[in-house]
Amino acid sequence: MNQILNGIQCICEETSWMPPHMNSYLTRINKAEYMPDAADHEVELFSSETAVLLVWTFYLLKRPLDAISTRIGRRIQKEVTDRLLAPYLERDDYWWMGFTGSRVNNWTPWCNGNVLMALLVFDGDAQVRSKAIRKMMRSLDVFIDTYPEDGCCDEGPMYWGRSGASLYDCLELLHAASGGTIDLFAEKKIRDIGRYLGSVHIHENYYVNFADGDAIVHADPDAVYGYGKAIGDHALTRLGASIRAKRQGFVDWFPLYRHIRDLFQEEERLSFGGKPPYVRDAWMHASQVMTAREREGSEQGLFLAAKGGHNLESHNHNNVGNFTVYADGLPVFIDLGTEEYVAKTFSPQRFELWYLQSAYHNVPTIRGVMQRDGSMYRAKDAHYAKNANRSELSMDIAEAYPGEAGIATWRCSFGLTRGEEAEVTMADEFRLTELAADLYFSFLTPHLPMETSEGVFELEYAEGRRVAVAYDGGMFRMRTERIAITDSRLRGNWGEIVFRIVLEAKDKLQQAAHMLRIRIVVDPPKLHSPHFPASP
Repeated sequence: MNQILNGIQCICEETSWMPPHMNSYLTRINKAEYMPDAADHEVELFSSETAVLLVWTFYLLKRPLDAISTRIGRRIQKEVTDRLLAPYLERDDYWWMGFTGSRVNNWTPWCNGNVLMALLVFDGDAQVRSKAIRKMMRSLDVFIDTYPEDGCCDEGPMYWGRSGASLYDCLELLHAASGGTIDLFAEKKIRDIGRYLGSVHIHENYYVNFADGDAIVHADPDAVYGYGKAIGDHALTRLGASIRAKRQGFVDWFPLYRHIRDLFQEEERLSFGGKPPYVRDAWMHASQVMTAREREGSEQGLFLAAKGGHNLESHNHNNVGNFTVYADGLPVFIDLGTEEYVAKTFSPQRFELWYLQSAYHNVPTIRGVMQRDGSMYRAKDAHYAKNANRSELSMDIAEAYPGEAGIATWRCSFGLTRGEEAEVTMADEFRLTELAADLYFSFLTPHLPMETSEGVFELEYAEGRRVAVAYDGGMFRMRTERIAITDSRLRGNWGEIVFRIVLEAKDKLQQAAHMLRIRIVVDPPKLHSPHFPASP
C-alpha cells in the first residue's frame, strides 16, 4: 500500500499528464515554449489513460486508502475532474470528437471510453453525467459512421485493440450502466467490426498486418471473447478463448479496466475450450481486403491476404496491391510493418521513411517510380470471387502510381487454389505508354532465398519445411538484398534480418504478363518456372 500510495501521489503531483508532443500549447500555440504548465489540461490519449488508471485504483482500493486518509480519494477525484472531466465538458473542438469535420480514428472510442469510466465510477452530478454521456454518444456515432461498412480496421489488427475493442469497451459499459437500454450489439456494422479480427487472424499471435500495425499481435482476450459473446458470434468467442497469455515479461497497466474484467471472465473463458476458428475466406468489399486459407479450421497449408484500397488509409503505407503469404501458420512473404515511432512518423516527411515506401512492400516499381501517398492513389475495378476450390481478388493498380510511371493499365490478381496441388498465385498483366526499363517486383521475406533452378527459388519457413516459388526466368532476373534489422519493434516481429527479393526485367518492356506461383514443397517437386512471352 505504501508503494501504491507513493505512485498515486507522484501522478497527482505531475505538472501535466501530457507528453510534450500531445500538448497543443507547446506544439501549436507557443512553439517557443518548452515547459508545461499546470493549466495545460487537455483530453488526449496519455492524459485520459493516466486519469483512468487513477480512477480504477480508486475504485478497487477506496476502503484501504480511506483508512489511511480520506484526502487520497478526494485528491484523485479533484485531479481527474480538473484534468479530464472539466476540459471534456467545456470543449467540443478536440479533433477526435468528430465535431469539427476532422478525420477520426481509434482516439475516438479510446478517449471517450476513458471519460466514460471516470463518469461511471465517480458519484457526481447526474445531470452533468447525462450531458457528458449524450455528448460521448454523438462522438461515438461519428466514429461508427466513418468506419468502413465492411467492418475492416484499415489501421490493422494491432490497432483494432484500440479501435474496435475500445468501441466494445464503450458499448459494454453503456449497456451495463443503462440496464440494457443502450444496446447496439445487434447492429450489422457493430457485428462486422468485431468479426474483422477473426477474418485477419492467421495462427497464434500472427495477424494480417497491413499499415502501421505489427504482425505479432497480443490481443486482449477479455475484449475479444466479450465482443464475441455480445454479438453472439461463436467464431469470435472461440478466438478470444484461444488467446491464452499476454506478452511474456511485459505488463501494460494502463488498460487497468481490461485487467479487472479479465479477472472475472478468465475462468469462463478458459473453460470454453477449443481452438481458433481459422476462418477460410473473408472479403471486406469497402476496404478491398481479402483473406483465404487452404483449410477451414486449421493453420495447416497456405494462407493468403491481399489488399487494394488507397494510400490515405489510417496509419497508411504506400502499398496498394500488397499481399502476404503464410505456410502452416508461419510467415513466407511479409508486410514488414513499422519501426518505433519517431517525430518524422507523423510529419509531412512521413513517406521519406524507407519502410513505408512501396519499394519495400510486395508490389511493383515501374520505370523506377514508386507509389505515392494520397486518396487519389488507389486501386480500381476490384473483383472478388470464391468457390470450394479457389478464392481470388483482382484489381487495376495503375492509379496507385503517378503519371511519370507511364502506366496505361496494370491488372493484378491474387489467388489461392485448394486441393492436391494447392498453390498461391500472383499474376500481373500490364501495358505501359512506351517501352520502359527499370521495372521490377519487390518481395519481403524473413527467410534466405535459395535458387534451385532458373525461375525457381525456395524459402525454408521452418526446419525441414519449404515453399517453392516459381517466376518467369526468361523475363526476369533475381537478386537478393539482405536488410539488417536494428529497430526493436521490427526485431520483435522478424528477428535480426529480413531479405528483399527483387525480380528485375531483363529487357525493356511495354506490355507483358507474368505469374508468380507458390507451393509447399512435396518431393519430388512438381513446380516449374512459368514462361509468358512478352508482347511486342
